Amino acid sequence: MSADSLPELALGYLQRHAALIFLKLARSGVIQEANRYAVDLLGDLVGKDVSSIFLDFGCTFRIDEALQSPEPLILNVATTRGLPQTFYFRFVACGETLLAFGELNSIETEELRANLIDTNNRVNNLVRELYRTNAELNRAREQAEAANVAKSEFLANMSHELRTPMNGVIGMTGLLLDTELGAEQRRYAETIRSSGEALLVVLNDILDFSKVEAGKLELEMLDFNLRDLLDDFAAPLALRACGKDVEFICAAAPDVPTKLRGDPGRLRQILNNLAGNAVKFTERGEVSVRASLVSQSQAEIVLRFAVRDTGIGISAEQQARLFQKFSQVDASTTRRYGGTGLGLAISKKLAELMGGEIGVISQAGQGSEFWFTVRLGRSAEPPCMAGPPADLRGMHILVVDDNATNREVLLTQLASWGVRAEAAADGPAALQTLNRALDAGDPFRAAILDMQMPGMDGAALARAIKACAALRWIDLLLLTSLDRPCSVQGPASTEACEPSWKQLGFAACLTKPVRQADLFTCLSAVLAQTDVTQSPTRVTHTQLPVVRRSGARILVAEDNIVNQQVALGILRKLGLQADAVANGVEAVQALETLPYDLVLMDMQMPEMDGLQATRVIRAPHSAVRDHEIPVIAMTAGVMPGDRQRCLDAGMNGYITKPVSPRELADALNRWLV
Repeated sequence: MSADSLPELALGYLQRHAALIFLKLARSGVIQEANRYAVDLLGDLVGKDVSSIFLDFGCTFRIDEALQSPEPLILNVATTRGLPQTFYFRFVACGETLLAFGELNSIETEELRANLIDTNNRVNNLVRELYRTNAELNRAREQAEAANVAKSEFLANMSHELRTPMNGVIGMTGLLLDTELGAEQRRYAETIRSSGEALLVVLNDILDFSKVEAGKLELEMLDFNLRDLLDDFAAPLALRACGKDVEFICAAAPDVPTKLRGDPGRLRQILNNLAGNAVKFTERGEVSVRASLVSQSQAEIVLRFAVRDTGIGISAEQQARLFQKFSQVDASTTRRYGGTGLGLAISKKLAELMGGEIGVISQAGQGSEFWFTVRLGRSAEPPCMAGPPADLRGMHILVVDDNATNREVLLTQLASWGVRAEAAADGPAALQTLNRALDAGDPFRAAILDMQMPGMDGAALARAIKACAALRWIDLLLLTSLDRPCSVQGPASTEACEPSWKQLGFAACLTKPVRQADLFTCLSAVLAQTDVTQSPTRVTHTQLPVVRRSGARILVAEDNIVNQQVALGILRKLGLQADAVANGVEAVQALETLPYDLVLMDMQMPEMDGLQATRVIRAPHSAVRDHEIPVIAMTAGVMPGDRQRCLDAGMNGYITKPVSPRELADALNRWLV
């Protein structure tokens, strides 16, 4: 029995007995409820202060004194018949509620007295139960609070201690992959990094789950570009899918707004969870991620994301266990696919926090579709898209791809630009379509060819087109997988790549999933007869982003030697000068001496931590050269409140370990002005 149910039980019971006054009061003494006998005897009591009622009969007391006193308070009441009656009131504390029991002393009949004695015994038992339960609840609450504090401290320490070496493992491996390595060495290094990233996912799930349990999972409100988010999210998953020969498609419908406001990190987390599972459970076929517009208003946009795969599917019985914490479709010791069982539960909570919902449509052996909706705000930034160097509107373009979803995505995107687009599913059908259009006097201006097609692949189709005198003038664009960047002969270096596709007559090469902006720019350049010397998307997943202000001087405050080396290595790759110090004291001294442009500050350091150092930097009386220098937290602290503590201390930004080179570059571009 809970503390909340006891007062209701007592009131319901005592309202059926006419010889007892029962009052339910707030801690302030205001009467919240009263039984019928009390109302008949004393009038309407709800909303009145109980002390004023007792004052009317010559009794004075305070609630806290009444609770501490072992003696009952005596109230003499004159009934409507003029016979004096005496009530003894006992007060009981039950959480935030007070219970007042009034026991009648003068009884007119033996029968009434006997009934009252029986009732009084019941009430006394109830009072004792209230006392006992309340004491147990207080003890349980104190124990729970102590346990929560201990758990929070343990999770914070565990997170920091794990993230610190993981930053070294993942960061150093990333730097290693940017050096000259043999094929076998690169494969080993890739395995190390993918294993570290998998461990990071598990750690993040555990921490997010603890935040869900504590009700401390919060969202940020930031302006972001949805298509950039989808492009960045798709690249690493496309690599994983390509390694299994699974097609990965990611696209937003043309009518979906680009500039939005919400929490892009949490949105990407849901997409990663759902799409990552889809790739994991799909051995052949495709995984597609589609974003569509549900509704919109002046201030709010509702989007639906669907992740569809051709994997193993989920039975109705298994679906009932989805979205529950620590739940897996296959929990046996012989299962093929691992996991913590937390990803979907966290995704459900995140979708609900963003004003949406989540669900699944699936049958065993027939693939799955996981979907979710979110409510996002409109960004204050005006939408913009640079005009094309060549007018695409009205251009006749052919799309050749054996994957139906890819064809649909490309046709929809081209149509939104005013392109007259058609599609063919293979090489022979493409040649027929090209010749038919030529005979009809409406020839195609360009063709987009997929490289990996059964039978006649993109290279063979390009040779056939260029061998035909009537068709050789058609501009060709090549689409190829990320693990074969612009190569028509399997994996190759960049030096070997360009002659390969150029010798076949392709004007440009794009990697899948195709970024909308890259396709737009590439088509415009090709149709304007501008020489496209390299693919707009020819980047490897280890390539670092560009920092606009090259040559800036950065100070890294970090006590861990390995993490110092990681930060310095990334900054050098970004074209920046950097120095490292081991604690806050040395950071302040360095800023007093040299003109740095930005500080990357760890939170936990000996002698003086990052928060203390930042306060000194911001203090007007300190001797640092620039009190307004941008300070960005670079920390393993990811618990609730860590970000706010950094901002309250005067820091400008906050990035977590393991440090993402792209996230670091974005922060540097924002604050290096």
